[in-house]
Amino acid sequence: MSKRYIRKDALQELRKLSAFDYLKNYQPEMLIKNGRTDYYHREHDSLHFSNGKWYWWSQGKGGTSALDYLVTVEGFDFKDACNYLLDLMKISAPVITYNYPTQAKPFELPAKDTNNDLIIRYLCNKRKIDKDIVDYFISVNQIYQDKQFKNAVFVGYNGEKPAYAFKRSIFKNYKLDHAGSNKSFSFSFTNPNSSILHVFEAAIDMLSYMTILKLDHQDFKQYNYLSLAGTSNKIASKTEADIPIALKSFLERNKNIKTIIFHLDNDEVGIGATSKIIKVLSKKYRCIDDHPKESKDVNEELVSIRI
Repeated sequence: MSKRYIRKDALQELRKLSAFDYLKNYQPEMLIKNGRTDYYHREHDSLHFSNGKWYWWSQGKGGTSALDYLVTVEGFDFKDACNYLLDLMKISAPVITYNYPTQAKPFELPAKDTNNDLIIRYLCNKRKIDKDIVDYFISVNQIYQDKQFKNAVFVGYNGEKPAYAFKRSIFKNYKLDHAGSNKSFSFSFTNPNSSILHVFEAAIDMLSYMTILKLDHQDFKQYNYLSLAGTSNKIASKTEADIPIALKSFLERNKNIKTIIFHLDNDEVGIGATSKIIKVLSKKYRCIDDHPKESKDVNEELVSIRI
């Protein structure tokens, strides 16, 4: 490719084109939606695009612009990348979406019931979770009973605003993210004074582990905790090391984390997902696989202890 001179004004315009918009305009088949604002690359599972930025977790590299992407991911020489983009943009001017996001409908939680009696009975009597722990999360508006279906609702926050809700039926095997939920803010507990994060497959496993700590006379609030809300099967099925958006976002928000302890399910999916996530994160964090050894998951382990 000829390396013709790149004018300064042209280079400034090129740098405004995000990698996401480059792919959306010229290689849309390479973008796979992975959440409300997250996408990953069809050929690189751990290459994610979110809020105009991209990060290649398996390589520890990231950026914003299409130029950075072409040089880092596609292996272009810098001037070749500039000329390539200039030619593309002359043929077809890109539609820019990153700088002008569409106004999303505000996230709304399911309506609350007049009390939480049914879900308290379910969580404490059937799932054997400590009532003080359940009461605490109810008091901070992270758990409640929905009015229409009597589901247990587990809420995640973006700052002070609800941004995520996971609904779990107490009558049948129904569980689902509420419409409009942003997995970047999955159900969690944050202790900014702790450098340790415990990671779980589901909210009930997270509450179960807190209960196990309390039974061992430990303060359940001493660590950070995160529920991945059922993403292990997607991670385990990928060919390239990757991490779920809930964990990636939690780590970006909490720079104090140094150690991550995984308590995913004791099955092929959970163990496989843990292995893939640790492969990426062990470059920066101390990672420990502490999945249940005798039980299917942490809640089953708790139930066996409290029988």
